[in-house]
Amino acid sequence: MKKLYSIIFIFFAFVVSAQYNNDFLFYSLNKRSINLNTEYEINSNAISNAFINKFYTGGYINTKMKDDVNKKLHLYNRVGGYLNYNMVGFFGKEASRYRFAVGVKQQQLFNSGFSRDFFKLGFFGNKIYQGGTANLSNSSINLYSFQEFKFGLILTEVDTNHASMGISISYLKGQNLLQLNTNTTSVYTAGDASQISLSTNATLAMSDTSKTGLSAVNGNGASAEFFAETPYRSKLGKSKFFLCVNNLGFIRWNKNSLNYTADSTFNYSGIKVNNLFELKDSTIQAIKADSIFNNSTEFSRHYVSTNLPTSFFITHKIEFTPWFAFTNGFRHVFNANYKPYIFIENEFRFNSKVLLSLHVGYGGYGKLNAGIYGIFKIADKMQLRLGSNSIQGFISPKNTLGQGAYFSLSYKID
Repeated sequence: MKKLYSIIFIFFAFVVSAQYNNDFLFYSLNKRSINLNTEYEINSNAISNAFINKFYTGGYINTKMKDDVNKKLHLYNRVGGYLNYNMVGFFGKEASRYRFAVGVKQQQLFNSGFSRDFFKLGFFGNKIYQGGTANLSNSSINLYSFQEFKFGLILTEVDTNHASMGISISYLKGQNLLQLNTNTTSVYTAGDASQISLSTNATLAMSDTSKTGLSAVNGNGASAEFFAETPYRSKLGKSKFFLCVNNLGFIRWNKNSLNYTADSTFNYSGIKVNNLFELKDSTIQAIKADSIFNNSTEFSRHYVSTNLPTSFFITHKIEFTPWFAFTNGFRHVFNANYKPYIFIENEFRFNSKVLLSLHVGYGGYGKLNAGIYGIFKIADKMQLRLGSNSIQGFISPKNTLGQGAYFSLSYKID
């Protein structure tokens, strides 16, 4: 159990363009261009930034830190994030209505929904449940790591408003998978601590553990991405709708994938030792955690198919003046323990080289988020974009939920 929690939170620590995992936003911003990007986000409705950061910096997670998280826990909690690196280019003749996109991306996606007892049992132990039951039901952990190779087609000026739309198809090379579902699971601890009972029908799937690193091909899949952009002029000023669906796809993990299922009740009341100096190998083996795990689960190797967390994203932007614009938007990620995310942004353009924007949003994996980003023209054809949609995690990690940052460098093509 401790190893499993460590895997989860170590991943959090490394889960560090607009920050929405959306490549077509680069076309909306820069048109024909080559873009380098990295972005990360980690958020929760209960786990503080200080708690998560401990796994990155190392050190002791003391009782106060755990108590602070415990106070924020709900009956059901969520946490999730992603870390992406990518390069995408949009090419085509200026006079042509057709453009095409080519890109490569490294994606790491994580999400989890868990009960209050799931956290407390892992970090406080079962002593607090003496004479009672810890409910671990309906908790899940999903971790995906894969590489994406993309090709897309864009049609510009499809109507009098100069709207654009496009589609891309990607091949996905699966690297790592970890997928746990506790379904109906509980742990009972006797009042005198003489017995522990585990009742579960949980499932655990993992990709082939014999192949690791970027070169590992543990699965193959495909995904699609769609977008549409419609500029129009209103009484308030130049306006634009942008809509996109991305990561609509799947990965089929190879036949060496590890699959564990448990549908039973396991009772543990200790091991009887008659003579401390005549311990048998069978006695030692019986008290090993791995042996308990193997005796209470069924194991097999076979193909596993997983649907990716699919994102739906829409924004509406109004340019009131050449120096001020207002954007409101909506995002939802399906199959990801995610809640709808609603946000607004205010853009302030100081001159032709500097634009700053403020971001406020609510939902997703966390609660209230605040952020800031800037776009800086650093050369005739090159611009830098950096910022965060959850800057509160860097300002006050002990008292806030969620953090993230993004960085992109774009080169416009004549």
